[in-house]
Amino acid sequence: MNLTAMNETTNPSAAGVEQRRRAEQRLRERHPSTGANLTGIETQRLVHELQVHQVELEMQNEELQQARDTVEAAMEKYSDLYDFAPVGYLTLDREGTIQEANLAAAGLLGIDRSRLIKRRLGFSVTPADLPVFNALLRKVFDGQAKEFCEVTLLREELPPVEVRVEAVLAGAGRECRAVLQDMTDHNRIETDRLILNKLESTGILAGGIAHDFNNLLTVILLDLELARTIGRPGQELERLLEEAKDTVLKARSLTQQLITFSDGGAPIRKPMRLAGALEEATRAALRGSRVECQFSLPGHLSDVEADEGQIGQVIRNLVLNAREAMPEGGKLIVSAENTVLGAHKSPPLPPGPYVRVNIIDQGRGIPQEVLPKIFDPYFSTKEMGAQKGMGLGLTICHTVIQKHGGAITVESTVGGGTAFHIYLPAGRDAPATPEPTPAAVPPRRGRILVMDDEEVVRKVIGVSLELAGHEVELAAGGQQAVEAYKKALSLGRPFDAVLLDLTVRGGDGGYWALQRLLPVDPKVKAILMSGYTNDPLMLEPKQHGFKGVLTKPIDSKRLLAVFDNLFGDRDPLMTRS
Repeated sequence: MNLTAMNETTNPSAAGVEQRRRAEQRLRERHPSTGANLTGIETQRLVHELQVHQVELEMQNEELQQARDTVEAAMEKYSDLYDFAPVGYLTLDREGTIQEANLAAAGLLGIDRSRLIKRRLGFSVTPADLPVFNALLRKVFDGQAKEFCEVTLLREELPPVEVRVEAVLAGAGRECRAVLQDMTDHNRIETDRLILNKLESTGILAGGIAHDFNNLLTVILLDLELARTIGRPGQELERLLEEAKDTVLKARSLTQQLITFSDGGAPIRKPMRLAGALEEATRAALRGSRVECQFSLPGHLSDVEADEGQIGQVIRNLVLNAREAMPEGGKLIVSAENTVLGAHKSPPLPPGPYVRVNIIDQGRGIPQEVLPKIFDPYFSTKEMGAQKGMGLGLTICHTVIQKHGGAITVESTVGGGTAFHIYLPAGRDAPATPEPTPAAVPPRRGRILVMDDEEVVRKVIGVSLELAGHEVELAAGGQQAVEAYKKALSLGRPFDAVLLDLTVRGGDGGYWALQRLLPVDPKVKAILMSGYTNDPLMLEPKQHGFKGVLTKPIDSKRLLAVFDNLFGDRDPLMTRS
């Protein structure tokens, strides 16, 4: 058997046969004696070697194919990771020209990826930040170290975006790899943190002022009502007294804002429907103005768990701002809608269902350089005069909404109006059905022990209770109140109730006194009173042995009602607000 016949046996492919024939011919030309004297055994050995060699080549081919498939799969995985990464990846040359870009980078820049290649990244950087970006490139290519900076990118048909650029040298020094990270949410969270720090630094001061101010307002309110009752004023004096009382009640609203400013402003949440609260607060704030309000409040709006008083305060503050922004009149849109926030949506809140409230005016608008400061404490653009302000309104709005687990955002353009958006977590339970009003019963009179460290406060409270028919004894502090209560028990003339002030300067307060009264009389009926509600006692009085609370400033209606309810076996907390 010659070599050609052997090849046809081992490799039937026509192309292979032809290639082998030409190879054998060339081999004979070089070595004429090749194959002339092969024995049968040598031929068989040669055939076996060639067959083994063929199998080896097939195995190598299979291994090469597997290696190629592995490489292609790895490249595909890398491409997916590169393209769909949550941050932008770019390859830049020394001039900042984009050589490669992933989809996230194209999305951040607002430009199709095919248009990004060979385009300078600097074209998208704001002029103010361009020197910072150029300095980054120089440092990376000259120093060969990882560098970063923060710049604002301008985008086509999209608002600017703040990004962190982090770059490192690659490609033998001819290019650098850059990462673009959207810092919008991070910066917003940091801004919120700074605002909260400012609030904490002023909260103690605000709470202390509110406590002292509420004591004074209590005296003024009760004195005004006593003057009306005792003096039997004429029509003009009646009008003046009523006007003075209204002013005090407005001052009480101011102290409530100060309390919200402090830790004592923790919301007392109950299921509530927003639609009615929005309409009521908006109409109250717009009364007497030339602003026309358009409501869009769907009937299927979700309930929220909220403090109705605090949410009403937020709406009034925002609507008053809108009113002042439109002194000649205009249109105000107040709307609400159900919405669901995803994991990476703005504002940065936990994913889930929310109710979004929108308050949109057609006013002067807020300049962009001012916009980041509007929630800062004591920041105000109002001039001194009829519309002067302390700069607490928007800060309080921000605080209240955050304490409810929500967020407040703002958009504005000069001359184009302002839009505030409030996000509140949607509630799970329907609003509680109001309890039926109990039938009117003649109020029972009793013996009441009043404890307050401010002499003028305890005296005016005592006089107001006595005029209503109660028998009153006064105490200046916790120790004196305990002694008076024990003495009354020993004489067989026990007190029907005690009114205890939470805080006594330099002495024992209401909680201390109650802990010493309970062992003496486990059935003691104690009402807690305070002008500063930063203590859990004021939020959950029954868990600490109290039957109810009275928040200062106190008027005679609430003062008498708490004892009427207490003696009538009704819940004294009905008179809380």
